[in-house]
Amino acid sequence: MRKFVKPLLCGMMVMALVAGCSKKQETGETTTVGDSTEASEAASTEEQAAEVDLGEVTALGEYKGLEVTRMSTEVPDEELEARIQSILDANPEYVAITDRAAKNGDIVDIDYVGMKDGVAFDGGTAEGYKLELGSHSFIEGFEEGLVGAKTGEERSLNLTFPEQYHSEELAGQAVVFDVTVNGIEEKKEAVLDDNFVQRMSDFSTVDEFKADTLADMQKEKETYADQQLENDVFLAAVENSEFEVNQEAVENQYNNQLNYYNSMVGMYGMELADYVSMFGMTEDQFKEDLKKSAENSVKQQLLVTAIAEKEGFQVEDADREIVAGQYGMDVKTLQETYGEEAVDSTAMMFKVVNFLKDNAKVK
Repeated sequence: MRKFVKPLLCGMMVMALVAGCSKKQETGETTTVGDSTEASEAASTEEQAAEVDLGEVTALGEYKGLEVTRMSTEVPDEELEARIQSILDANPEYVAITDRAAKNGDIVDIDYVGMKDGVAFDGGTAEGYKLELGSHSFIEGFEEGLVGAKTGEERSLNLTFPEQYHSEELAGQAVVFDVTVNGIEEKKEAVLDDNFVQRMSDFSTVDEFKADTLADMQKEKETYADQQLENDVFLAAVENSEFEVNQEAVENQYNNQLNYYNSMVGMYGMELADYVSMFGMTEDQFKEDLKKSAENSVKQQLLVTAIAEKEGFQVEDADREIVAGQYGMDVKTLQETYGEEAVDSTAMMFKVVNFLKDNAKVK
């Protein structure tokens, strides 16, 4: 359970800061990064929103010279082999079949026209469609009706749409599909050899492919190790300090984060309980962890302000460029979308975190 929430901690703080939370926190909904519409709506109500003090740092603890452990970036042989196997599994070889009829598991290239009462219906026509027989991608009877067909063969399939089909016009209706089989391919497991390497990449040999894959994995591990180091050193600084946190601010932050997750899973047609169950959590467990994350987020914002004041940090153009790079925008666009104050708050967060990392004792 903890593995799911902890890596989100700094990300949620970034989201909160970009949404406009700094020394004060606005009540109401928080925008999420990447949604300029919501950002504009939030900006339009900013003047009406009441501000809530986050609280204060009552004792700023040691934040320089913190001892942290950087995770290993070594890529064991078994991890490399597993990655290569996943690449093989995702890229099977397709071999044209000319000496037999189609069977389950084959990929058939087909043209088809679906007709109801002799008239073609919307969405029922395609050309050059590649369909795996036995995948249950089409309505019952369609794929089964093509088993045994040969290249060039034409078949008429008399079928009935399911009663619960999403189109009311077709639900439970009898239809006819006229299908032409243009070609048949057999899917075979890919084998790691020079032919596969040349098919899937710009390399010529297996050794070159392995070396490149290893380099990619190494880079991924180094990036993750750096992110984890930043997270650990920042959380250590939080734990070393004492705070008087305004619980109303925590509640606002919690509701903002909860709204974010509800919106996110809603885009995929899911409920929050279904989403968190994929991580072995109940909805209550997730909300409990989210509440703790919200309190930590408020503490983090307070700590950033306290360290920045003590060190005399000022946000400079180079700091704003770093934030803009993180979100794939130029500084001007970022400021127009989220506001100058929000951008500077986020820039200061990055600046403080990098300062803590640069001054940490890394093992």
